[in-house]
Parts: sequence; C-alpha cells; structure tokens
Amino acid sequence: MLFSIIIVVIFAFPGVSSAYDILVVQDQRSHIYDTLLHGFGNSRHFKERVIVLQDFAEIDLVKIIREDHPALVLAIGGRALAATRMIRQTPVVSVFSYGIAMSNPPPNLAQVKMLAPVERFASLFHALGAKRVGTVLSNTASSYAAKASETFRKAGIHLVIREARNPGEVAKQLEALKDTADALWLLPDPAVVTSETVEAFAMYSMRHHLPLVSFSDAHLKKGAAAAFAIDLEDLGKQAAETAGRIMAGDSPENIQEIPPGRSASGSIVR
Repeated sequence: MLFSIIIVVIFAFPGVSSAYDILVVQDQRSHIYDTLLHGFGNSRHFKERVIVLQDFAEIDLVKIIREDHPALVLAIGGRALAATRMIRQTPVVSVFSYGIAMSNPPPNLAQVKMLAPVERFASLFHALGAKRVGTVLSNTASSYAAKASETFRKAGIHLVIREARNPGEVAKQLEALKDTADALWLLPDPAVVTSETVEAFAMYSMRHHLPLVSFSDAHLKKGAAAAFAIDLEDLGKQAAETAGRIMAGDSPENIQEIPPGRSASGSIVR
C-alpha cells in the first residue's frame, strides 16, 4: 500500500524532481554562448533549465513559466530577448542582445551590456583615419547596427553593412564590400561568427590592406589592427551577479542596464 502511494505522489507531481531556479533561453547553439553560460554557472550555483530556440519551430515560454515557476529568466541573444517580451511578472536578465533599443523597457527586465559604447568604436575608427567602415551582420544585430550607424554618421564615418543569414554567406558579403570600405569591423554576432568567418575577415583585411577592428584580442594574431576585448566568462559572471541581486530582492527596474566590466575593457592597437 505504501509503495502504491509513493508511485502516485511521484507521478502526480512530475515537476518536483526537476525543479530549477532559472530558465535559460538562448538563440542557438554556439561556442560563444557555451563560454558565457559557463561563466554564469561558475559564478553562482543556480539550478537551470536551458531552452535553445534554434531547436523549436515555436515555443510558448509563458506557458512554461506558468507551469514551472522559475525565479528568473536568463535571455542570451537578441532573439531570446525578443521571445521574453510577453513575460510580465517573472524577472528577466538579458545578455548578449546587442543592447536592443527599447523606448519603454519593461520593469521586469535588466540588461547586461556586452560591448563598449559605440562612441568608443567611432573614436577608434576616426583615429585609424577610416571614413567608411564595413561589417557583415545578421538581422539579429540590426538594432545595434542602426544605433552604430547614427553615431558613426555624427563622427563623419559611414557604416556600410552587409547582411548574412548564416556563416556560409559571410565570405560573399565581404566581397560585396569591395571598394566601399576603408576599414572592417568584426562584431560578436553568434549567427555568423565562427573560426572560419573570423579567418575570412582577416584574409579579406590583409588582401585589401584594410585595418580590422575586432571584439577579441586573440584576433590580433590574425592581423587585426585593434580590438575591444570581450571577456565572455566575465560577461556570464556579470549576468549571474545581476540574477543573484534580483533573486535577493533587488528590483530589475533599478538595475535595468549594467555596463560592461572587463567584458569590453579597452582597445589594443597594433
């Protein structure tokens, strides 16, 4: 009789054994996201459930939250942030979202910035003497690109953007930049950045004698002229600290934008 009762309890409450603190929603599978999430997990020992949007044609996050009751949602990437916009009550920490512009950000959202201010990039390109800066991005980064375009324009620099839907299109879009750019800008767009596309940027830069500004100082060895280095582990730690503050009682509304720490700690110019 006791054995039967135990079985009934287990099947009646299937979520009890898989309870978690944080629902992690990320755009896709990427080594960039893996490194960031590793930093997140090492900083605080949360119980997590990870959902990769790439694996689903559609998914109802509101229903999942209603059924699972996580304390917080961690949105990694621009698509993940967009997917959480219908979540009203549960706190959301966003990271690696290119600082997607929101005129009225919801009070349950806190954003960890991943890049140095656009003005610093504009100053760097100005110092390099570039009047036309070329880059290849996915539409995930469109909001950041729009802000950068306006800031660069005010600095007398034209930002030339070519769109790629996947890493395989990057080389072709780089060739489309021929004769339209004085410098190249490689941004950490997980939808298009792989070791092969980094190599493509480096080779195009050398072949056409264009200075390349990258997001990683490791790319200096490949010929980049400068880098605003992003420490992905540190970015994950910042997200974890922000999540910890919210779970301890701080309101996301009071910490809506967290500036990058070591995540964008300065330029290295060759």
